Amino acid sequence: MTLAFRNRIDVTLSVADRLITGVDIQPRTRPPLGRLFAGKPAEMLLAALPRLFSLCASAHQVALLSALEAARGERAAPLTRHRRIKAVVAERFAELVRGLLVAPLAENRNAAQLVQRLLQAVASLQMHSGAQQQSRAATLSQIKTDMVALGIGLAAEPVLPGTPLASLMDMVRKAADDGGWRHMPAEHDILSAADDGAVVAQLMDVGSAFAEAPELDGRAPETGVWARYAERHQLASAGPVERLSAKISEVAELFRWIEAGEAEDEAADQHAIASYALGSRRGGAAVECARGRLHHAIELDAHGAVSRFEYLAPTEWNFHPRGPVVRSLTGAALRGTGDREAINTMVGSFDPCVGYHLAFREMADA
Repeated sequence: MTLAFRNRIDVTLSVADRLITGVDIQPRTRPPLGRLFAGKPAEMLLAALPRLFSLCASAHQVALLSALEAARGERAAPLTRHRRIKAVVAERFAELVRGLLVAPLAENRNAAQLVQRLLQAVASLQMHSGAQQQSRAATLSQIKTDMVALGIGLAAEPVLPGTPLASLMDMVRKAADDGGWRHMPAEHDILSAADDGAVVAQLMDVGSAFAEAPELDGRAPETGVWARYAERHQLASAGPVERLSAKISEVAELFRWIEAGEAEDEAADQHAIASYALGSRRGGAAVECARGRLHHAIELDAHGAVSRFEYLAPTEWNFHPRGPVVRSLTGAALRGTGDREAINTMVGSFDPCVGYHLAFREMADA
């Protein structure tokens, strides 16, 4: 299946008198999956998801399966739910490792080789989750060794000194603090599991118009790594340094859970997967994936085929026209030659699931 859609976000900053006076976001174009799969068996949609979403494919499949069960009045067995949580968490771990290390360390040849070996081990762990204990232990040992070598601390110290990741942290801190742009503290508003009911109801009642620019009673909250970290620790919004630290901390935390044997769902995330009955043959679900909270909603016809289907990815919240990215940039002062790099780092810290392009538009002074 080939779908033609705009798979990039354009972020344009309006600047007047060295102040960011406006942030215009041109969102990506989302594939119309509800229309494409209407009247088709739900299993056909389920099978197509890995081809349609190269990132977080497991999360999308688990979300759809959970929504289907809710629509059919079914409930996943505890063992099934546990296996799904393991798959979602393993994927979240792999996605965060890739986003944290691949592009930022690409110019460091030795670090890039370590990253490649680490990703191969992580992929092996995902593909062979039921491997013999000895093989699994060897893979985990390799992952741990490479993580430490790259600088991910697995104990009290989140970033180990003298490592590639420590150098990256210094670069991010320098771009943010040494005479360059200063981010604006945005209003603290987080999308949580408590919002699930309202989100899936809006997906079902309003459809794609809601999914393209979602908001809840005027709210456009943040979701993702920083949101999870801030909610746990009751922190305010932060800049790229704090966001990078949060990502490193979550990678270490997820690895500890995987290494411990994935014995407790609650230790991973008590809201990792949730499903909601929305009426006759209607169901919704939420999955906490690498980039934030993912929602699906589905309605089946009398024959069990897809009547309606909607999904809402985390990127649409974070890159909402009045969302966290916009709030973090609007009103900020540009102060030096490192402004573009610092702003690019800040936008990238929201980790969109598609590429983005950053542009500046100089406005005439008032």
